[in-house]
Amino acid sequence: MTYTKIALAMVCGLALGGCATLESTVAPTKEYKAVLDGREQAISALSQAEPCCHDLTSLPYKVLSVGDHIVPIDGASAAYQFEEGKSYVAAFRLPANSGDLRITVEGVIEKSMFNPTVMMLDSRFKVTRKLGKDVFKYEPARMLKGDRVEAVFTVDRSYVGNPNNETYMIIYTDPKGLDETTTIMSQAKLMAKSLSVVDYGVKDPVIPHSPWGVVNLSVEDLSGNKTDSNYYKPVYQDAIDANAPVVNESPNKLVVPLAASASKPAMLGETDAFYRTQIGNAVKAGDIEKAMKLVDEAERAGSTSARKTFVDAVRQSQK
Repeated sequence: MTYTKIALAMVCGLALGGCATLESTVAPTKEYKAVLDGREQAISALSQAEPCCHDLTSLPYKVLSVGDHIVPIDGASAAYQFEEGKSYVAAFRLPANSGDLRITVEGVIEKSMFNPTVMMLDSRFKVTRKLGKDVFKYEPARMLKGDRVEAVFTVDRSYVGNPNNETYMIIYTDPKGLDETTTIMSQAKLMAKSLSVVDYGVKDPVIPHSPWGVVNLSVEDLSGNKTDSNYYKPVYQDAIDANAPVVNESPNKLVVPLAASASKPAMLGETDAFYRTQIGNAVKAGDIEKAMKLVDEAERAGSTSARKTFVDAVRQSQK
């Protein structure tokens, strides 16, 4: 794809809220086509799959690093018998010696979708919380991302070496939900919404759930930065030894509601001007990815003009 097409796609995503033409730019539909389109095969394979392990300690955990990861879940994945039933699974050991972690889990939607449930465990493989359909929310296609269900949560690392720190993450799908569907926004509706025109009632696609799918993971080391993301704060071992009250006595029910975000203070004018300059320079240099990261960083710090600066810069580059 040429720079011009990429830039125009950025403008569609940022200025118009999403474009129907982005299907060819989103991950990873071509490479994992058989996984995303093979629902009937997946259901048959799951019915015949033997559970890999007798308990959670024996799952094949992979070390998860900070960064972005694409995780296919298919017939080559381990199967495990959960309380809800049997599911293919991806199991990870979280990064060690990090600050608090912000984790984003996305279930990619194509002709079918893997509807994720996330189970978090402490260092002794005790369940701390489950994040399911009450936390995962549908997000329509936008910018370089396609339709997906998404959850964002935080792993607390207040005390280094605390055995109650969340240490392991398991991703599976609730087998009871395999007969369910998720309705997504049609491309026509997305386009109508982006252009603020009348939606002529094109029917929204209904996507069946599947035992197979693709999950996108993003792991960010917050290094002490505060966050309002859904998170679990472990009790420190000294408090347990001292018989201090344990707030969370039912670890399977530790999904903490997303706190209301505090209003951000206005960014200083000099700082806002700095970001605007850097965003403009990045666009001029053709480094769209850097410009987008600067937009996100500026907005987290309180900028209200960074996004408009980016859009204007991209438009100007097309003249």
